[in-house]
Amino acid sequence: MDFFEIRNWFAHRFCDYLREGKKEELTIVKAVAEIISNESPPTLPPSIKKEILSTFPLIKEENGKLKLSEDIDPITKEYVKEKSERYLKFLKENEITPAGENVEQNVKLAIKLFNYELFFEVHELIEEIWMGNFGKDRDFLQALIQIGVAFYHRENFNERGYKLLLENALELLKEYNGTIYTINVDELKEKISQAIKNPEYPHKNLFTP
Repeated sequence: MDFFEIRNWFAHRFCDYLREGKKEELTIVKAVAEIISNESPPTLPPSIKKEILSTFPLIKEENGKLKLSEDIDPITKEYVKEKSERYLKFLKENEITPAGENVEQNVKLAIKLFNYELFFEVHELIEEIWMGNFGKDRDFLQALIQIGVAFYHRENFNERGYKLLLENALELLKEYNGTIYTINVDELKEKISQAIKNPEYPHKNLFTP
């Protein structure tokens, strides 16, 4: 698995749970994160075990136990460990109620994901509702997607992509003001402007009241 496949595997499954409450997806993601982080996952049903082994080839079975393959290169190993730790921290510190099609609940979950540095997951979660929303909030939702992807780019040392997407987000937000889905848009626009000027702008400041 390359970085994109790992990223997509986690994001698609976890956001399916956040949107639709698919508990099996949560069980799979959490188990893989625990295996990678050397935490002991609960005994897994054969069907879950089979799904992990068939869809996440970095996990191998040895003496009946699942473990991270020893053949992984150091960079990939560091990447999956960091991602797993972020997921486990998010799950330990938050009680999650799947959002379904409720736009405000999806936005609130996206902000939580963002604050735990799960930036691509913001894109994955919000894009689903953005695609079906043709009302007045469509550009607002697209701006949130672009903010998530911007910080994902920054994390991958793509400063140009980071600034470009934040500038696009700011343009999308220019017709909005006041509070939308609990977000103070005027403050958000000001903070985005600061983040464009400062590539090291703390991500947690962006959605802090």
